[in-house]
Amino acid sequence: MLKINIERLKKNILDLGEIGKDEQGGTTRLAYSAEYDRGVDFLKKLMEDANLRVETDAVGNVIGTRKGKSDKVILIGSHTDTVVHGGIFDGTLGVLGGIEALKIIDEEGIQLEHTIKVANWAEEEGNVIKGLIGSKSYLGEMEDTLAEIEAKLNQHGISAEDVRNAKAEDLDLIETYLELHIEQGGVLFNEQKDIGVVTGIIGEQRYMATIYGEENHAGTTPMHLRDDAMVKAAELILELNQLCRETDETMVCTTGWIKAFPGEQNSIPGMVKMSIEIRAMKKASIEIMTDYMKRRFSAEECEFECTLIQDPVFMSDDCQRIIAEASDELGLSRMSLHSGAGHDAMAIVKVIKDTGMIFAPSVNGRSHCPQEWTEWHDVENSVNVLLNTILKMDQQKAGGNK
Repeated sequence: MLKINIERLKKNILDLGEIGKDEQGGTTRLAYSAEYDRGVDFLKKLMEDANLRVETDAVGNVIGTRKGKSDKVILIGSHTDTVVHGGIFDGTLGVLGGIEALKIIDEEGIQLEHTIKVANWAEEEGNVIKGLIGSKSYLGEMEDTLAEIEAKLNQHGISAEDVRNAKAEDLDLIETYLELHIEQGGVLFNEQKDIGVVTGIIGEQRYMATIYGEENHAGTTPMHLRDDAMVKAAELILELNQLCRETDETMVCTTGWIKAFPGEQNSIPGMVKMSIEIRAMKKASIEIMTDYMKRRFSAEECEFECTLIQDPVFMSDDCQRIIAEASDELGLSRMSLHSGAGHDAMAIVKVIKDTGMIFAPSVNGRSHCPQEWTEWHDVENSVNVLLNTILKMDQQKAGGNK
């Protein structure tokens, strides 16, 4: 089976990781920043070296195209924007891995049936304007949120019309979307598996809870006479944690932000605000959690504001099968798992139903930090799977189209 040039890919990953690197070892390339633009220039050069036709659309998506015998498209993509003080593999593995796969196909002189496109999606992370802007604009799926983000878009020289113009003209020709990504969790690493075949991307609901008590003096109010909003909040956090564990092994529940009012060490909190985030592959599981928390207190004691609802999505059976076949033929161990993090694929699968994801192991499950790391043999294995998935998919789908 065809193999990539790992030394070339390793150099490209490390070189891109130097763009936006800080003194503490983290990398920051926020979308539309000067560092991000330097990274994009680096990508364009790599795409050109792989004999890809390079285009940049109105929102900053960079697309490299290798023309096939037909106009039917297999699309590959991920992102190269980072969080603040992040790592060098998140998103980058998928983009540079896709370019490397097409570079190998070019060097081998392979004429594919499908046209292959590799995309660097703009603003995946959402730290500048809003997450998934690049991929959603490409799909024409941004109209409902344009009014909300137009002012921020304008700050970066992007108009609402630019977003509309970024919709791909050949969307109906795209048969399949593939995304290679680091897992960003510790399942593959702890299970000692080479490859993750992604089954779906987790659903998510976020709430801001406001819990009321009675503000009072911390020294003179006996414990049995207190109505402490912080104690109520702590009880709810623990109860949701336990219910989450008992309900669904795919579900996670997190309170990542909490603030007491008035916030003084000698005052009993009269009000607490806190975030509640629930993620699961089963929508019904999330509803069990939200129903419980809304019943836990009276309306006078607690209010909930929903800030996000995102349903789970599932990767296509066909993509999972072909990724598994490629892994097996390369002699790699694999397992099926869902993604607990969001990716461009979760927007794309709603339009391009034949969507699949490949995961590479993350050492100790670390991501979005300078300690984010994927061993080079795992990088090599995962991109080899991507390369051979493209080749197998090209032949199998071409046969089905004849």
